[in-house]
Amino acid sequence: MAEIEFKMSPIGRVKCAVNTMSEGGWGKIDSEIHLDAKYAPGLQGLAGFSHILVLFLLDRSQDFDINKQLLRRPRGMEDLDPVGVFAQRTKYRPNPLAVTAVKLLGIEGNVLKVHALDALDGTPVLDIKPYMPPFDRMENVTMPPWVSHFIDGYF
Repeated sequence: MAEIEFKMSPIGRVKCAVNTMSEGGWGKIDSEIHLDAKYAPGLQGLAGFSHILVLFLLDRSQDFDINKQLLRRPRGMEDLDPVGVFAQRTKYRPNPLAVTAVKLLGIEGNVLKVHALDALDGTPVLDIKPYMPPFDRMENVTMPPWVSHFIDGYF
């Protein structure tokens, strides 16, 4: 497969009290997304949604080491078997991108107030989309049993 390069620029940055990687507790965190002022008109109509999807860059994650991170134990938990990177929502990714669905608490000018965004202070935000169940929710979802153990305490 031919490698391609592309350029993206952040549309804003996360502001929150968390400055270092965490092992969980994101459900207690309220954050702000400070958009570049030129994008503020693009927020029109978003306040009618209770939740949004935030696409962000894991700018402080380590370079992906295929030998160490292609297969790993979720959250480093020794009691779990290793699984592939694409079966996890780990910060160790071939391309350091993340997406999280969060509760939208409010919008003031170019600032979005959100709840449970698992991003560090200063994290570059690449895009924001409304959470729309007809597009974003799937029916009859199944997950492996280890997920319930892995997610305990994350949010």
